[in-house]
This record gives sequence, C-alpha cells and structure tokens, in this order.
Amino acid sequence: MLTTIGLGSIFGKNNYIMKPNRRGQIVKFHTPYEDEDSEQLYVILEYIEDGIRSRAKIQAANTGLSFPPISLVLVEDLEVDEVQTFQLDYYLEFGNHDLF
Repeated sequence: MLTTIGLGSIFGKNNYIMKPNRRGQIVKFHTPYEDEDSEQLYVILEYIEDGIRSRAKIQAANTGLSFPPISLVLVEDLEVDEVQTFQLDYYLEFGNHDLF
C-alpha cells in the first residue's frame, strides 16, 4: 500500500511514505522523539488491522539485548524502510540459511 504525502509527486518528486501492511516488514518511526535514535529499525511481529486505528507489535533490531522489548504502536506513526525490507525478503526466499 503506497500513500502519497503532499503534492510532491505532481511536481516530479517522489515524496511518499510506504505504510506498513504486513508482518516481517522493517520499519522506523517517521517522527521520533528528540531523545530517540532516528535511525533505529524495528521488525513488525504482528500487524493488527482495525481501520484507521491499525496497530503493530514491533521489536527493536540491533539493540544488543538478549530479549528486546516488544511494543504495540499505531501504524500511522511508522514508515517502511523499503531497502531493508527487500533485503530481508530476498534473503529469506533465496539466501543460504537454515532458519526454516
């Protein structure tokens, strides 16, 4: 699901934010708080569709913690990191791993 933000696409700019819509996507907060790392990535563990109040259970990636916390957040606060999500999908489908 692609959501266009503003009128940038009319003027030749690709100003859009891909909204999360499934489990396994790599996401980040589009407007983090001042004391948060703006580049912190999260993995969607569960996507809960509920109209405009859709939520997602996310887990922080690369924290160094044995058991990173799981948070329930509104999907409207997240944006998909398309490159990281594509790389993860590609690795899980074609990579040489023994995960499943």
